[in-house]
Amino acid sequence: MILSPVSVAIFAYNEEAAITASLDALAALAGEAELQVHVLINGCTDGTERVVRSYVPQGFTLHPVVIARGDKANAWNTYVHEVAPADAAAHVFTDGDMLAAPGSIAGFLERFAAEPEANGCAALPISGRSRDAFRAKLVRNREMAGNLYALRGEAVAAFRQRGLRLPFGMFGEDGLVTTLIKHDLDTRGPRNDRRVTATERGGFAYPPLSPWSLRDWRIYRNRRMRYAVRRQQANMLYPLLFERGVEAMPEHVVDLYREHHAAMEVRWNGLDTWFDRLARKRILRDVARADAAKQEERAHLYS
Repeated sequence: MILSPVSVAIFAYNEEAAITASLDALAALAGEAELQVHVLINGCTDGTERVVRSYVPQGFTLHPVVIARGDKANAWNTYVHEVAPADAAAHVFTDGDMLAAPGSIAGFLERFAAEPEANGCAALPISGRSRDAFRAKLVRNREMAGNLYALRGEAVAAFRQRGLRLPFGMFGEDGLVTTLIKHDLDTRGPRNDRRVTATERGGFAYPPLSPWSLRDWRIYRNRRMRYAVRRQQANMLYPLLFERGVEAMPEHVVDLYREHHAAMEVRWNGLDTWFDRLARKRILRDVARADAAKQEERAHLYS
């Protein structure tokens, strides 16, 4: 049997402890496709690179890709525009602490074959306290979660041909990619939800957080903070894209902040209100730092 070529992009930021299990999980899927696995070692300060380079893959080829600046959107751009093999039937995106379940790759390929309109396919969670609600949301809204999803090969080629990149510093690349896929990379054009589908086969699991672990509390806090910043970024970016098209996509989120941060509002949002306030402060701080750095650069240039 001839297997379809599939490329996997794993986003790994300081995943020294988890990346081996993630790669082992992919080894169990090796019979579902001809797998090339690219680990995007994304601004890591721990031993992730050492662990990846010492890993002996079984049933797939492994390619470490070291990226100096730690940013997931930048790593996504690096993969799509510089790394992604042109002959892949599908490109799978996942995180370095995710465990892809058997059937996931086959499920992606099956859905793409059955639904010619679909250029994106979501995997569904198989663990977690909110698993059922999360699964229902992804299926109902035809959304892709960054934990594990796939793009058809032609979709990645279209991103590359258009030169379309995600803003550096953008949180929630999965939501932005979902929107771009549904609009066929033209946000001023009609939306077609059938361009995104989901597979019931396989899925993803991730280690649960423990309430007794200080490290896990930090992970939880940082996750909630990212979600809050992500909400503010989305409120600034999406109206811009719908009004002016993807040509208005900023290169860096600070460019977005500088133009739109004055319109930020923090309203009562239950327990998330505190994180929303912190997110607003963080955004204003990032703008101030960027402006100060630019002034310093100008002063040095003309001194």
